[in-house]
Amino acid sequence: MEWVDLALTPVLLVWFWLEVTLIPTVTNKPAAFVIGSAVVAGLAFRRSHPLILGWGTQLLLSLTEPHVTLAAGPVTIAWFCALYALAVWTSTWWFIASVAMVVVANGWTGLLDFPHPSVGAQFGLVAALVMLLVRLAVGGRDRQLRLAEREREVAAREAVVDERARIARELHDVIAHHVSTMVVQAGAERRTLPSDQQETREVLASIEQVGRGALTEMRRMVSMLRQDHTQDLAPQPRLADVPELVHQMQAAGLTVGLTVRGEPRELSDGLELSAYRIVQEALTNVLKHAGSTDTRVEVAYGADSLELIVRDAGPQAPLIATSSGGHGLAGMRERVSLYGGTLEAGGDASGGFRVRVLLPVG
Repeated sequence: MEWVDLALTPVLLVWFWLEVTLIPTVTNKPAAFVIGSAVVAGLAFRRSHPLILGWGTQLLLSLTEPHVTLAAGPVTIAWFCALYALAVWTSTWWFIASVAMVVVANGWTGLLDFPHPSVGAQFGLVAALVMLLVRLAVGGRDRQLRLAEREREVAAREAVVDERARIARELHDVIAHHVSTMVVQAGAERRTLPSDQQETREVLASIEQVGRGALTEMRRMVSMLRQDHTQDLAPQPRLADVPELVHQMQAAGLTVGLTVRGEPRELSDGLELSAYRIVQEALTNVLKHAGSTDTRVEVAYGADSLELIVRDAGPQAPLIATSSGGHGLAGMRERVSLYGGTLEAGGDASGGFRVRVLLPVG
């Protein structure tokens, strides 16, 4: 976890600075301060740049060791962490090269003084053996975890892309319905006008032509987003359909109630569609992750806002089997962001989970 490195680095830096300042055996203190600080500070980057940090740390310590005496504690910890990064987070060939580098950098010629090799040579050989053991014991598992994390990140990005495509398809249907109505009304009005209003007839004909062209381009543009190319335009759900959604969830086994506050009024089709989908996704998440728990849905009409709250009482046995964490919240965030609203999602004091959405109504 990168945050552990980021939290540990300043602690080791302060420890190192105190040692350099207070321990009299540290020689060439200005150089020791600079070199040791660089080694310890590099700990923060060992996950993102393991190869550069590992090689840089080992070579810097080996080249300066004859001239500078460093405090042992924090620098040694940072050095071990750098070797761990080389052992675990590098490719096979770079690992082999790194092991050879560690042996050479710590005085490989001292190994030739058999049967009494130098201390540096022994140290390098032991470090290389430890790197090999760590690679065998931890490396494979750690690389699998990092790969799984990257796969989860990719899945989350794909979920956002899929949700945006779904929103685009639905908004296309809404907009296409309005444009179709506009074209039909313009055509009907043009045909009922008397012949002496030729200029108005030409304007209405132009509206028809532009509207039909817009419909054609919209269908062409969004056709690649449709999963089912035979799908026809269909009425999209609205907030008035939320009671039916609640009834469907009750039939699926969810204990859910609905409260509507304020004076219901007609909102824009796109906003009503997004509000319905948000409630639908929140209830689906309850089915997946909390099960047959008591759930409340609140829809509040304000003077210039629409508030949606879905709150459950806490986890029970899930009613829908799921093998992943899902990306329902990502989809809700996309819809909320589309209308400049706010989304709050998390646990509440009662031990349940609450989703609260506030959408501005222009």
